[in-house]
Amino acid sequence: MDKIKVFALGGLDEEGKDLYCIEINEKIFVINAGYKHPTKFTPGIDFIIADFTYLKENKERIAAYIVPKNKAKHFGALPYIYRECPAPIYCTEITKTFFEIFAKEYEQMQDFDFRIVNLPSKIEIAGYEFTIFATCSSAPSSFGFSISTDLGNIVFSGDYIIEYNNSKEFYFDLNTVGKIAEKPTLLLMCDSTNANKKGYCSPHNKLTPYLEQFFKKANGRIFIAFANDNFYHMEEIFRLCNEYNKKICFYDDVVYNLYLLSCNLRGTMETFSKQSIINREDVLRVKEKDLVILMSDEKEELYEKVSLFVNNEHEFKLLHINHNDTFIMACPPSDSNEVIFTSTIDELYKAGCAVKYLTSKDLDKMHGYEEDIRMLLSLLKPKYYFPVEGYYVNLLSNAKIAFDMNINLSHNNIFLLDSGHAICIDENGAKLDFNNENKIAIGDVMIDGIGVGDVVNEIINDRNRLGTDGVIVLGCGVSKKERKIAYGPDVQMRGFLFLKDKDADALLKEISELFVSAVEQWLQTTEDFNDEIVSNIVKDAANKYIYKQLNRNPAIKPCVVIVD
Repeated sequence: MDKIKVFALGGLDEEGKDLYCIEINEKIFVINAGYKHPTKFTPGIDFIIADFTYLKENKERIAAYIVPKNKAKHFGALPYIYRECPAPIYCTEITKTFFEIFAKEYEQMQDFDFRIVNLPSKIEIAGYEFTIFATCSSAPSSFGFSISTDLGNIVFSGDYIIEYNNSKEFYFDLNTVGKIAEKPTLLLMCDSTNANKKGYCSPHNKLTPYLEQFFKKANGRIFIAFANDNFYHMEEIFRLCNEYNKKICFYDDVVYNLYLLSCNLRGTMETFSKQSIINREDVLRVKEKDLVILMSDEKEELYEKVSLFVNNEHEFKLLHINHNDTFIMACPPSDSNEVIFTSTIDELYKAGCAVKYLTSKDLDKMHGYEEDIRMLLSLLKPKYYFPVEGYYVNLLSNAKIAFDMNINLSHNNIFLLDSGHAICIDENGAKLDFNNENKIAIGDVMIDGIGVGDVVNEIINDRNRLGTDGVIVLGCGVSKKERKIAYGPDVQMRGFLFLKDKDADALLKEISELFVSAVEQWLQTTEDFNDEIVSNIVKDAANKYIYKQLNRNPAIKPCVVIVD
């Protein structure tokens, strides 16, 4: 009988950084390898990934990486992990393309071993049968899967909502899930992101109800700004343009390349939109009421782009906002960028156009609500249930849904875990490893440029001090032969005190004297001309003095140059 261990290295009680491991006997299957965005407390960081020490220690046992969705949030850590722990990557063709674009952008391109999967399909990976089924998500060709084991199926839901429409790229494959349900489900790992919301996610994910009124009534141009990772919304926009005979102009190459990529990979949009595309040079040749201008990018970059446009600080010189225009901000902010979003909306209102902006209450993420989750649970009726992906409140809500369904799920077989906790299943049942007997390392690894884990807490602390209390740089030149200061000292302050402050002169003088005293003492009492010694002496003395005087803690950077 198979022995199974399931755990997360990241993605539980947090947003992003998903990394789940399913071990069957000696084989490790890694699902997702995502990142999360840095906070204001980690300045200068590109993103944060999960500690993958466990994978490095067991890299010979990794059978495959499985990437069900083509968003960097779900695979952004994998290029960094792959360099040290290579194994085949199973994904769709569109995910492969986005993966390679991401890897090139962050200088992590390697000879990746991709294995392309089709939807739906049955494939064998490392001796185990996988059944792949399509899910409806914001990214096309997303999927979930089941693994057949001696003890029953292990099912990973992926990101999904229960929705059926006329797009072959965005649908939930209920038929394949039904066939999976014909055999016992041992364990279901289900997305929890929106589990605390009642009803079904659809139609709360749809742009069409908000856009259509403007397509019917607007007398001028319609501008639509949407997030560049939401192909579902992009397809909605094109369908409406086709239905209402609108011409489409792409604001810049970012959104145009997104369109080209979609057409090349899928071909679906090209069939009903190609005739409607106009060049930017022809934007003034089209009647305003017939024109839709599309803008897209990462959220913060998109908000900045809109602000620059409405203030005429942009390169598209033929295009200017006017009072007949309607501007639709179809990209609700997250917690980290609400301030810049609000500022952008304010700029739009100042421009005098009609404004419609959508918040998360209007337009939600495409993750299953309560009824979406109930549907999957009622079909599969798992023996064990493991809510994944989301903050604790979301995981708990997901667990409560399962508990209330009367399908033999209770406190004994619903697992509400933290990263590093493992579910161990064999023919005798399941037990939990709360004490981390498997020694699964967890934590954050910071990605800064092309560095992986190079940024330590000391560097982050220095950056925070620079941002809040500024920096003081002290410099001088010394002569070893004559054992004296040859030139200087020079003291520079940035972000600390305004040089014309009444306190600045006295403070500068005192810090200079502390610096000179420390350097002279060093020159007279030591044969070892190691500037780290004097640097530490100066830092300690200056920090104590400044904190005592001003209750501030700037970064102190002494620089002693030996001239002979």
